[in-house]
This record gives sequence, C-alpha cells and structure tokens, in this order.
Amino acid sequence: MILYQYPQSAAVDRPIPKNKLYEQGAANSKLKQKFIDEVAKITWAYKLSAGSLNIQTDTLFQEVQIFSIVARTADIDLSILKYIDKLIPTPVIFEIIHNDRVKVIAAYKRVSQADKSKIVLNKYYSSAWLADDQRKPLPLILNLTDLYTHLIEQLLPSIPNVAVTDQPTETPKPPSQHIKPKAIEGNTASTTMSIVAKAELNPTATINIAVDIEAKLKRVQQIENLTKQVEQLQKKVNKEPQFNRKVELNMRLHKLKNELNQLMNK
Repeated sequence: MILYQYPQSAAVDRPIPKNKLYEQGAANSKLKQKFIDEVAKITWAYKLSAGSLNIQTDTLFQEVQIFSIVARTADIDLSILKYIDKLIPTPVIFEIIHNDRVKVIAAYKRVSQADKSKIVLNKYYSSAWLADDQRKPLPLILNLTDLYTHLIEQLLPSIPNVAVTDQPTETPKPPSQHIKPKAIEGNTASTTMSIVAKAELNPTATINIAVDIEAKLKRVQQIENLTKQVEQLQKKVNKEPQFNRKVELNMRLHKLKNELNQLMNK
C-alpha cells in the first residue's frame, strides 16, 4: 500500500465541524457520542478533479474527496465513516490519523443506476498503519476513474495463488467392533487465507485498469465469505466425534474448498 502525497493544486484544507454533520444527516444520540469519543477533528483535505489534477475530464467521476480524520482512538467505528459517506455525493477516501500514523479507509461508491439521486456504497477496506512521512507522488493517470479505481484496489486484500487443499491423510475407517471406539481425528490442516497488502506499484508508472472494479470487489468478497465458511466447517470437522457425521462434514468441506479454489484461480 502506497500513501500518496496529493498535489497542492488539489488542496482544500477546510475544517468540517462535527455539529454540521449532525444537522445534515440527523444523527442520533448514539452516533453523536461515537463522534465525540472517537473523532477529534475532521478536515476536507483535498478535492481531486480533472481541473485540480490537470487530467482528462471524466463522465463517471467528476470529483474524489480526501478527508483527514484525527482520531482519539486507534479503532474508529465504521458507522462514523458510513454516516459521512452518505452525506457526500462524491467518492471519499478517508485518511485516519492517530499517533503520527495514517490508515487509509474507503468503500467504493457510485451513483445508483436505478435512482440517480441515491448512492451505492460497497464494503469498507483499509490499509495497515503507515508512516505519514513516507508519502509518494501520485502515479501517472489518464482520468479520475482510473485514479479512484487504483486507490480502491490498493486497499483490497490480494488473492493468494495457493490452492486450499486437504492434508494428505488416510481415509478414516469405522472403529472395529472388538476395539473400544474413540474419536477419529479430523483434518487439522489450516485453511486460513493469507490476506496481505497488495504489492506496491511504481509511483511513476501509468495505471492500467485491466479488470472492472465492481467485478473485482464481488470476487474478493465471495472469496472472503467462502474462506470464512471453510474455516468454520473445518472447526466442526475437528470437533465432531461421530464417524458418520464426520464423513458427511468432510465431504461438504471438500466441496467448499473446490469452490474456493475455482474462485481463486479465475
């Protein structure tokens, strides 16, 4: 993940009073308390547009906002970011600042195709904590859609090129009638996917948008959901003492792992 230094031509540097946000979105008392407890300061830091970046005009995205939030705690509740996002019609990239470190958080946002007055928010993804003094220049870009897609893609977990397989073990056999039955040990191989940050791109390289961002988001989320199912089912297999039930669970587990491998190798 690269933390970018946005150009001065795009700087806004305008404080956003929390009470104004409360008024615009009619925040309830619970959400207001979260703002008070977790947020020290909100700043509209940059406005990325064709004019401010001197790039081609864009029909899909006209602006992308960079909001800087000085947090009182290391973990800021996503309901705060979602509340702000719903008040701002254009995409927002949040930079959370805490103890001289920065975490980038964003959800892919677009106008609803069914109702142009509404927005569609995807799932939020975040970077690790980054050093604020290690920023790099923006890459070469053609338009704002390419830049926004790149900023979102950087936050997505990478997909490991490693198949999820079963540990090679002998097929379990039912206990002999002449031997005292005991629990059969299940497959103990870990199925946890290694979710790591995407490899850093050359900051001076031109962005190449090869895959539709919404298709990529859908695939990543399908893999996350399927991985969770595999892990949960693996735990059930390991704990199940009944032979017939364990065989049944293992068959389901094998099927889920095959589905996961197919998604990962697309």
